[in-house]
This record gives sequence, C-alpha cells and structure tokens, in this order.
Amino acid sequence: MTSSLDEQITVLLIDDQTIIAEAIRRMLASEVDLAFHYCSDPTEALDFAAQCHPTVILQDLVMPQMEGLLLVQFLRSRDATTCFVPLIVLSSKEDPTIKAKAFELGANDYLVKLPDARELIARIRYHSKAYLNFLKRQEAEALFKAEILRQAAYIEQVGKVTTAASDVERDAFQPDVLSEVAKRDDELGQLARVFTHMVKTVKIRETQLIEANHQQEKLLEAYSRFVPNEYLRFLRKKSITEVKLGDHVSKTMAVMFSDIRSFTTLSESMTPKENFAFVNAYLQRVSPEIRNHHGLIVKFLGDGMMAVFPEGADDAISAGINLFRAVEQFNQDRQGEQPIQVGIGIHVGHMMLGMIGEESRMQGDAFSDNVNLTARLEGLTKFYGVSLLLSQQTYENLTAPEQYQLRLLDRAIVKGRSEPLSIYEVLDAEQEAVRSLKLQTQPDFEQGIKLYCQGDAIAAKTSFEKVLAVNAMDKTAQLYLSRVNQLIDQGIPKQWNGVWAFTEK
Repeated sequence: MTSSLDEQITVLLIDDQTIIAEAIRRMLASEVDLAFHYCSDPTEALDFAAQCHPTVILQDLVMPQMEGLLLVQFLRSRDATTCFVPLIVLSSKEDPTIKAKAFELGANDYLVKLPDARELIARIRYHSKAYLNFLKRQEAEALFKAEILRQAAYIEQVGKVTTAASDVERDAFQPDVLSEVAKRDDELGQLARVFTHMVKTVKIRETQLIEANHQQEKLLEAYSRFVPNEYLRFLRKKSITEVKLGDHVSKTMAVMFSDIRSFTTLSESMTPKENFAFVNAYLQRVSPEIRNHHGLIVKFLGDGMMAVFPEGADDAISAGINLFRAVEQFNQDRQGEQPIQVGIGIHVGHMMLGMIGEESRMQGDAFSDNVNLTARLEGLTKFYGVSLLLSQQTYENLTAPEQYQLRLLDRAIVKGRSEPLSIYEVLDAEQEAVRSLKLQTQPDFEQGIKLYCQGDAIAAKTSFEKVLAVNAMDKTAQLYLSRVNQLIDQGIPKQWNGVWAFTEK
C-alpha cells in the first residue's frame, strides 16, 4: 500500500464473452478517471486482480470455465487480495434466488446485463469511492498504530533507564555525581554522559509539558468566555475544539432582546473608560439571571444583549422579571448616580442558532425573522413607556399565563411585517408603585381598548381619561388618548379594526 492513495478508479471485468467486454469498454471509454481491465478466464481472475489492483470488480455469473457463485467465494476469501474490493455481479436476468445467494457470499451489488451506461458508471463510482475511502482509513489507522507503538517504545525505554537509577527514581539525581565517570573514554564514560544528558532532557521536556498543559487549561478557560459551556452543550459539542463554522441547531425557542434606555445620553457624561466600566458592571449584574433560567446569551449588543431560551417562554419571562429585580438592586448600589431603566422584548418562534463568520473568526448568532421581530418589540418598550413586552406567540406558549400580571397593550403591525401582532405588558417587571397604579386602573384601561377597537372613540376617551386621572404617568394611556382624539377629529376610517401600524423601527 502506498502512502498516498490515488483517486483513479480501476474496473476489472471478469466475463467469458468478449462482446460484453467490448460493450462495457465503450460505455466507460469517455470517463477519463476510469481505467478498464478485462479478464476472460475466471480461473485467472485472482492473479489478474493482483496485477491491476481494481477498485471495483464486475463479474459474470455464467461462465463455462467456473460456476459464477464459486468465483464469488474465491474473490471473497480472506487470503485473497480482492477480499474487500467491491464486487458487482452481472446476470442475464433478474433472479431473486441467485441474487440473494450472491449477496450472502459477499457481493456488493447485482445488475442485469447490459445495464444503462449512466447507471453502470454511477454504481462503479459509488462502490469505488467507498473502497478508496476504506483504503485511506486503513492507511491512516496503520500510521496511527505505528506512531502509538513508536511512542510506547520510547516511553518504555525512558522508563527502564530512569528506574535503573535510584537517584532518578527519587528525583534526587545531581549531574555532578557522574561528572568524574563522564570523563572516562570507555563505554562506561559514554554511558554516564548519555545518561546525564538524557535525564536533563527528560526534565526539561517534563517542565515543558507541565507548562503546555497549564497553558492549554488557561486557553480553554479563556475560550469559554467567548463560547460558554452551555452554548457548546446546546450545539452538542464536548469541547471548543469541536466547533466548526456552520454548526447550528434549528428549533422553536423564546428569544429576548434587552437594552438600557437613553444610554447614549448617559454615556455622553462619561469617559470611554467609565463607559466600559459601567457597561461591564451592568452586564455582570444581569447576565447571571439569563443563565439561572436556562437561557443562552447569544451576543452582547453594547449596553444590551440578545438571549435565547431553548425550553420556552416561561424561562424567558422568569429571566426578564428577575433581570429587572437585578437592575433595581444595581440602581440602589449606585446611590447618588442617575438610575437606569431597561426595556425588554420577548417573542417565541422558530430560529437557527449556531456559528457564523469565517474559518479564522467565528461567533455565535441566531437567524430568523422572529429574531428581527423581537428586536422590534424591545424598541416598542420606549414607545409605550413600559419595561417588558411579550408577543401573542409568547403569551400562547406560557404554561400558566395567569401566574403573571399581564396587560394587553395593543394590536399593532411593526415595521417590516404585514400581520397584526397582539402585544402584552408584564407588570411583574415594573416597580411596585407603578405596578400598583396600573393594576388599579386596569379595568378602565381594558374597557378603553375594547371601545377603541369597536370604533367608539368618545366612550374610549372617557375610559382613558379615568386611567390618567389615577395614573397620569401611564404613557400607553396617553398614547391611546391621543389616538381617540385624532379619531374624534378626523372620523373613524372605513374597515376600522383598531390595529395600529408602525412606520418606524
């Protein structure tokens, strides 16, 4: 076997009919990578195969010199060079009994001659490619075993030498001990010099290996900061070294976008160093809430982040609520500093999560129109003046929606979409004072939305004014009041359904 296998396909035909051989030769003549050999005498087939080294054998089952199935046995015998060469038997007719016997004896394929040229070539290529790959694997395994044996022999020899000297065994060997012996010109001196040099070399190598292992551990620890272990587990990879460009998982998941409100204005009062310190302090505080609820942080987006929750909406909402609690604590710890507010959007849909980029630079990301929709939802938190928004799909995927304090905000069409989307606010994510006022006014708020959707602008106005009389800071109620005033002034459009279409992100 050569060290580098050729991709040339070599076909050996064993058939007593030269007219068949000529027909097959013509079928293969135009294929430049196919070399054709012909043996008319089955008794010479093994010797012929030993000379031409076929990658596939075509064998007739009916020949006067030898019974075809007997030749199959010979070609498949353990000591034959053709033992593993793919064998396609040729028969003049479709005979299930003969076909079954041929397969039982080791044939790989069965064709009724003469087959269509395209089919014959396709089968030749298929079996030859498999055989060539088999040979390559054998060669690689042989090289691997040889290397293992070589290393084992080296380790064994080193072990014999080092264990022969008690000082080396006790790690107390001093080169000066053999310095006088090493000055000798005989074999003993040569042995002393070689022994001393060997021990020094082994010690240096041992130190290098320890340092290399230490460095490898540090590298793996560093890699885990860029591709976390939970991300690897999600991609079904044991180590960062197994991750390849394009690895991904496609499934229905909950996706979350979060962002600090008015961060640009806040950052303008900071130096670049202070900006980095602030963002990192914030992310260190809130990121654990994602992991604590079985989420994966796909990427950080400056002052925000994108995360997915493979197990669904309940994990995402629990993480969102606890993220807000972490922000409240973060603000308390920054007493005297301007408190921050965070907006979160959550949506559930099918998406692909995996590795993108190029071979020399990869990163995790998620792809789907549902990802874009979630980003739009997060942006709408500013528009409605709320903290946490859910889509209708998220609401429908909750195990028990009644355990959360939810408020239906709107039916809207976000930019880039054509279908209306029901949007819910999670009041659990609000501060206690804000949540209390919104719960107190929720009946009037819901009545106002109902009347608004029905086109009863005047009655809807009364409901929203009641809300604002109790909670003047309810921005969503302010928006609806503006809308109904516009409807009163301009009239109710035809085919009114209460859906609001956004023209901006």
